[in-house]
Amino acid sequence: MLKTKRTAALILLVTVILAAVPSLTTISASIQMPENKAENYVALADKAKEQVQNFIDLISANDTAMGMIEQAGLMDEFEGNVTLFNQGVGNLTAAHNALNVSDYEGAIANATNAFKIFRQVFVAIHIILAEAGVPKGRLVDAQGLIEAMERALEKIEKLKEMNITSEVQKLLDNATAYLNIETARLWLQEGRVNDVVENLTIAKGLIAKAYGLIERHAWEMLTTRMRNYIKILNQTCEKIMERLHTAEDKGFNMTDMLGQMGYGNMEQFQQHLQNMTMTAKQDMEQIKNNMEQIRNAIQNMNGIGKSLREIDHDLTRNMEQQRRGQGNGRKP
Repeated sequence: MLKTKRTAALILLVTVILAAVPSLTTISASIQMPENKAENYVALADKAKEQVQNFIDLISANDTAMGMIEQAGLMDEFEGNVTLFNQGVGNLTAAHNALNVSDYEGAIANATNAFKIFRQVFVAIHIILAEAGVPKGRLVDAQGLIEAMERALEKIEKLKEMNITSEVQKLLDNATAYLNIETARLWLQEGRVNDVVENLTIAKGLIAKAYGLIERHAWEMLTTRMRNYIKILNQTCEKIMERLHTAEDKGFNMTDMLGQMGYGNMEQFQQHLQNMTMTAKQDMEQIKNNMEQIRNAIQNMNGIGKSLREIDHDLTRNMEQQRRGQGNGRKP
């Protein structure tokens, strides 16, 4: 009894869905030119053919669904409807041939027959699936479209966890709207595979655009950070040189001090500082819009900063040693 009620409800649903498709009679009444009338009949039959073909392909590609149909003893009925569908395809081909030779009456007649067959097959296969107990969404899962949509939604959620702009938020919201799982399941059961694929494609495009904006924003932030870091490095070098000149003016033994730091003279030390800041600038100028290059450049700058801190520490220690008379002392 439950299965009978479910089947009846499904028949009603399919009938309602098909009722939403404009009838051939309506088109005939609204269009007077024979050529236009025939073209519209054929176009409508083409659309119905694609819908039913996609639906059959979804079922045939799903081993679980085919197994359930076989177990229910409905395989012969299913294959019979596939054969009937192919007959409708033959009618549609004849309609196209008639249209090509301006046989508009023949085109309309064949397109009408094809449309009726497609509608009959569409309803019959839905009933077979209901009787076989194929769960809603089973066909969709086999094709991986629903999984792809779910993965896209997960990616959107991860992106939303980041510090994103209002522009990116809008793109992700629009992408989410195209990834309505329930609608996709219904469309796929109706055979509207192309519509689902189109929505998924649009959503992926929006996500890619959002990711591009996020990456560009990150790029801008990191390059700003690098420019500021280079400025700090230059300021640090200037302060170190000021300390050296001040120490020299106060009579500290610069030859001994720089020698203990590994430098032969003031010019050599200054050149070393300039080389470090120049390296940082070159890293900044040579990198492109590549996150790995940016990370490497920042890592190099961190290393330069560490070296400068060590130089400053050594300078402070050596100056203190000279003050205490532990080195060569002040210049005579």
